[in-house]
Amino acid sequence: MSQLIEGFAGTTENTGEQPTRVRFVVLASLCAVSLVTYIDRVGFATGAPYLKKDLGLSDEQMGYLLSTFFWAYGGFQILGGWLGDRLGSRHLLTILVLGWSLTTGALALVVYVPGFQAQLWYLIALRFLFGVFQAGGFPVLSRINADWMPVTTRGMSQGLIWMSSRIGGALIPLALVPMFAAFGTWRTPFWILAGVGVVWCVAFWPWFRDTPEEMPQANAAERKLITAGRAHRAAGAYSVPWSRLFASRSAWCLCLAYGFGGFASNFFVGWLPTYLSDHRHLSDSDTKLLTSLPLAFGVVACISGGVLSDWIIRRTGSRSWGRRINGSIGMAMAAAALGSTVWVESVPLLAFLLCLTFVCNDVAMGPAWAACADIGEQAAGTLGGAMNMMSNIGGAVSALVAGYLFGHGHPSWVFVIFSCCYALASLSWLGVDASKPLTAATE
Repeated sequence: MSQLIEGFAGTTENTGEQPTRVRFVVLASLCAVSLVTYIDRVGFATGAPYLKKDLGLSDEQMGYLLSTFFWAYGGFQILGGWLGDRLGSRHLLTILVLGWSLTTGALALVVYVPGFQAQLWYLIALRFLFGVFQAGGFPVLSRINADWMPVTTRGMSQGLIWMSSRIGGALIPLALVPMFAAFGTWRTPFWILAGVGVVWCVAFWPWFRDTPEEMPQANAAERKLITAGRAHRAAGAYSVPWSRLFASRSAWCLCLAYGFGGFASNFFVGWLPTYLSDHRHLSDSDTKLLTSLPLAFGVVACISGGVLSDWIIRRTGSRSWGRRINGSIGMAMAAAALGSTVWVESVPLLAFLLCLTFVCNDVAMGPAWAACADIGEQAAGTLGGAMNMMSNIGGAVSALVAGYLFGHGHPSWVFVIFSCCYALASLSWLGVDASKPLTAATE
């Protein structure tokens, strides 16, 4: 542990100047917005059964709403990441968070829309806009991670970012269900969710700058620590090396691994509460608990997966296997665990398998986004957008497939398909080599 702390804090190599710690404040801000992202995302999933009942929506119509988010979220990933690479992250990230927060609150206005069909299209439009705004979030965070974190701690920092998302996802069902009961409606709590994002924007925008060089509080020693060992970067305006990106086997395999994994894992932040309530016929308290528990265990998995990845690299000197091991083994175990749920009737055993699946999924999150920064460097936002696009297009398709199969009485097939996708993700991870950046020279 002392080696991990030393690696994250950095050394000065007898320069006589201690590095400032602005990067820690930046990381804390990224963790906070990651938490906000999943508060809003899982908040909708938690409120979905209440919204469904209130408005009289069917399973297939709920599938349209869940799928619309994933189509928009996936479709605008590359654009969001590219804009972050080209224009910088400070203004863009603030606009994105403000946009998705306001569209979350605006869902509550559906009751003022006359007619069922108009209400359905209103919800679809808002879910589409929510997906558009959230699309750039994690790609921009990947770019900030590449700009602000030392190479040797990117796995840990990404683990902390994704750990924060799981904290938000784990806590929000526990908070929202009592709020729904206290207010007697799902609408007021959604406005409260919107307010959380607005507060983050007010706190973030005035002080943050895109790079350490632009931040007066970061001294020369900290800037040297951050840039040591990373791939060469072009000065001034930067053009994404599209030809190298499309020719990179590692980039393709990373996108495929994340895509297959996302096809299955997006079930946990989309259909899970409705599945537990309507198809497993669990009580509100059990549904709330089983929705929250996988994300709670994911908190530990995210940070431990990132720490383990960085530790393997320091111990072996192999960045390729340091990023690859977690993903390949984790996805294989997730495939076995999720596939086993089709034979399970016991609620405690079901909870165990769902938690095990999500833990195995999340040990790969830190390494995946660290590999994105390792391979992409200055194009980390664009590559992050590409791999997240694959994940969420998969999520869009899986939401429709699940809605169809649930609606036609075939829930077991949902988990068989998801299990196979996790297995394909495991195989794809074997082709990821994070030691081969798109720009190979080092500073």
